[in-house]
Amino acid sequence: MAGELTIKWANIKELRSDKRFALLTTQQKLTRKDAEAIVPQGKITVIGDGKNQNITIATAQAPVTISTDKADLIVDAAAFDKAVNHHPSLLQDWGGTASGGFSLVRSTQNSTTFNVGVNLVRATPGVDWLPARSRSTIDYNQSYGMVSQPGAVPFIAPVKTNIFHADAERDEYFSPRAYVFADVAFDHNFSLGLDLQQAYGGGIGITLLKNAHRTLDFKGDAHYEKQAFFLPPGATAASPNDTLFGSTFSEKYLVYLAKGLVLNEFGSFSPAWNTPADYSAHVNATLGFPVYKGLGFNIGAIDDYLNNAPVGANKNSVQYITNLTYTIKPR
Repeated sequence: MAGELTIKWANIKELRSDKRFALLTTQQKLTRKDAEAIVPQGKITVIGDGKNQNITIATAQAPVTISTDKADLIVDAAAFDKAVNHHPSLLQDWGGTASGGFSLVRSTQNSTTFNVGVNLVRATPGVDWLPARSRSTIDYNQSYGMVSQPGAVPFIAPVKTNIFHADAERDEYFSPRAYVFADVAFDHNFSLGLDLQQAYGGGIGITLLKNAHRTLDFKGDAHYEKQAFFLPPGATAASPNDTLFGSTFSEKYLVYLAKGLVLNEFGSFSPAWNTPADYSAHVNATLGFPVYKGLGFNIGAIDDYLNNAPVGANKNSVQYITNLTYTIKPR
């Protein structure tokens, strides 16, 4: 009922556990292969006078005593075993967010707009005290709008907006910060005259910054890309369908701010090596606000630029979005 309490070791006179724990020290550099052999596990006891505090772990072999100033983390034995020995199946250990929002107007003009998003990630192992091994991500976002005036004379055609993006990526780490990846992405943007853009590729990435508050990734790929266009309202000619060979260079910045606020920013630039004029760019940023437990809301903006959009269509589309969100915790 008290919630989370923070108590200094110096203020603990005596502590005993009925459960088993694993004790990680500040100097240990663990891997999944050696963690179980190196890290002591058992019931813990702390007895001190405020000056010399030691933790004794009753391991199966013999008691192990470690000074509290060298203790880095005490982990429940079941959680330790899951992180070290558990290999999740395809549908396990996914976490992320689901979001959605909509508005309806029924009057002289009828207006319907909605946007939805699902962003999922699965990292193995799912703890920061073991080096990363793999990471899988799935993202889906769509914005749709329709404005019509049924009683207008003469007839006025409805105005539609439909923007869709989906992608998936698999990362395999070959060092604590560097990884290779394979990715696939699909885009539809009615406002830009883009019927379907599909890209398949792979590349290399690096995590330049990673701590409890911030994560910064840079990566680049080489990919095959196919674009199909149509003639949107107001455009004078559709662009020819394109088959491109290019790259995407991107960065992703995640920041955990005070009071539970989360800033998530992503930017990318995609040049086409066989047709230099057919480049594109994408930027999005969201600021998430917690409300109650897993519920919250976010505000954000998405900017898409397509240099080879059909003649007469705008090359740039910008969305401003406010959504209700739900946090999905890994299980």
